[in-house]
Amino acid sequence: MHERAQDAMSYVRHYGSSDLFITFTCNPKWKEMQRELYPGQKHYQRHDIIARVFHMKVKEFMDLIVKGQVFGKVRCHMLSVEWQKRGLPHIHCLLWLEEAITADMVDKVVCAEIPDVDRDPLLSDIVKANMIHGPCGSVNTFSPCMKDGCCTKRYPRPFVQETQRGQDGYPLYRRRTIEDGGFTVNLKGFQLDNRWVVPYNPVLLRTFESHINVEITNSVKSIKYVCKYITKGNDQAAFILKNDKDIDEIEIYESGRYISSSEAVWKILGFPIHERYPAVIHLAVHLENGQRVYFTAHNIHNKVVKPPETTLSAFFNLCKIDEFARTLLYVEVPSYYVWQQSKKFTRRRRGENIDQWPGIKKDSALGRFYTIHPNNVECYHLRLLLHHVRGPTSFSYLKTVSNVEYPTFKAACMAMGLLEDDKQWQYTIEEAILSSSSLKLRELFSVILVFCHPSDPRSLWEKYKDSFSEDIQFQHERQLQDSALSTKDKAYNQCLILIEDTVQTLGGQCLMDYGLPQPERFETNLQNREYMRETNFDLEDLKKKVHNAEASLTGEQSSVYQKVLNSLESGTGHIFFLDSPGGTGKTFLLNLLLSKVRNNKGIALATASSGIAATLLEGGKTAHSAFRLPLNLNYSENPTCNIKKQSNLAKVLRDCKLIIWDESTMAHKAGFEALNATLKDLRNSEEVMGGVTVLLAGDFRQTLPVVPKEEHVQMKLTHASNRRICGLKCRNFV
Repeated sequence: MHERAQDAMSYVRHYGSSDLFITFTCNPKWKEMQRELYPGQKHYQRHDIIARVFHMKVKEFMDLIVKGQVFGKVRCHMLSVEWQKRGLPHIHCLLWLEEAITADMVDKVVCAEIPDVDRDPLLSDIVKANMIHGPCGSVNTFSPCMKDGCCTKRYPRPFVQETQRGQDGYPLYRRRTIEDGGFTVNLKGFQLDNRWVVPYNPVLLRTFESHINVEITNSVKSIKYVCKYITKGNDQAAFILKNDKDIDEIEIYESGRYISSSEAVWKILGFPIHERYPAVIHLAVHLENGQRVYFTAHNIHNKVVKPPETTLSAFFNLCKIDEFARTLLYVEVPSYYVWQQSKKFTRRRRGENIDQWPGIKKDSALGRFYTIHPNNVECYHLRLLLHHVRGPTSFSYLKTVSNVEYPTFKAACMAMGLLEDDKQWQYTIEEAILSSSSLKLRELFSVILVFCHPSDPRSLWEKYKDSFSEDIQFQHERQLQDSALSTKDKAYNQCLILIEDTVQTLGGQCLMDYGLPQPERFETNLQNREYMRETNFDLEDLKKKVHNAEASLTGEQSSVYQKVLNSLESGTGHIFFLDSPGGTGKTFLLNLLLSKVRNNKGIALATASSGIAATLLEGGKTAHSAFRLPLNLNYSENPTCNIKKQSNLAKVLRDCKLIIWDESTMAHKAGFEALNATLKDLRNSEEVMGGVTVLLAGDFRQTLPVVPKEEHVQMKLTHASNRRICGLKCRNFV
């Protein structure tokens, strides 16, 4: 869906903004539809007839415009199908014309006036039946288009003697008063004039006898309007599941997506929802040996030895053997060559002949690169070079500028003058140096790296590295007896480590991806801040806490404590639920379990559904922060956590021994499903929660009977399989 919107912008890049915006709506009174109904049947009872007839009408409609050239020769077009709440379909169509519509031609193409009933009674009846808005406003305040006392469609429109250019990309069409020659029509007991007429084209209206709104446009907003119908997803509605005498809105109302019967029939019949012409060919952009490869256990060797060709590698090969291809940019190739299933480009056999190049033909197909985020630095600058370098034969060719081969694509872009300089970032850092500490300077530099995409971060580092590391150098000079040079090198390395940690916290990548020196870390997991956070504890302090806390456990707490430890020692990965109201020692027990696991150099994650509960756990985080839970849990059918398999957090979850989730009764069930699916994937295990021992804690007091304070209730622990939750019930301790 996103690609369709990007393809539409390709038309804008090649042909400019569209010329006409047309809305064509299904008319249930068409004779082709009425004659197919059984006696006594209504059109809304036969959605199959509606779909088939409207599909044929749309084909006839586009043939009249494209082949019949009602508005002149059409260069390209695009349309999307949508359904009203009543189930009737309509299309939104954009047209790009060979000859633009000039100001003196607008009145010949679009009309916004009531026809003279004596001169053209047929058109007058069609306009009266289909092209009159409302009435609304002060005349009819209950009209569906009214909102906050105003018409959302901006009717009635003002009278205009002559067509004028509007401020929003749409012209102000001629709407004459009765005194100047305009006409009126009686509708629903109201006498309406030209202010209520929806703009139309007389030829299309006579031909199809339906609501057909035609507008002159020169704005890119129309592209977004047409494409939003294929990107917004299905409509959303609130519906009732059951109807009890005791109304509980939370139970009986649900919100979800739905497809109307008419839309369902359209999709069952296989009719297209989106059409466009000409074709837009998607061109791959990837680094050397960085193309996407699909493989199985049987063909992995062949795929590694001989990876499949992509459009980019095929373009390099084409430029080596075809002289004409060496005159083209990568994005221009689809106009002259066809991408074959054999993974190569061949010359087109149809199209316009190219002067001075016999055998070369040009067709209407367009090329478009896949979008690349600037964070993917090298690939982003490779894409930039492909827009400017003609006929490249290899990746090395793209890096070569004036017979000098540069080490990176970014450096080649700078040599070609395709990037702006970093003076604004130099001014920013120099101004900050006057008043900010080295810590703040490093944070500022990290923000510039992640969000501002400087053209040459290496030069910024080399110029201001002394200011970034001033506090570190001062500490080293006081504590170390090394030479000044050795002290500086160590200070720079530590400074780079701190900058990289901040960059990764902001969602960035390692410094090497930004063209900066990669700092040396002397332990494998030192570069993993998430891992360090869960393992960097004082073991002596934990040992004392565990020894003192174990002696203070009550019988019920000790039972829970031993059950969880047995699961950890056996590696069975059971799931437990601790049902405990406030004041029963739940937080004390959870912190003891965390300390026990961490004291044995294991990883125990402490999470809670609320921020307040998370602060009570040692090293606690909210569940959304700890597991990167998706925000759209209500609408996702198969939710998963936003954790990449090679990320720092993924390693933490793979080595994790225990997960504690406090206030779990407040969490959405889809959150547990997302965590379960993610742990299975990260740990390559089909066991529930990937085989990790999970302790869920919470309180179901609102659904349990009240227990007198003087009654001592023993905790009951019932063991269950891995696919069931073990219930641990406790009450107020006496």
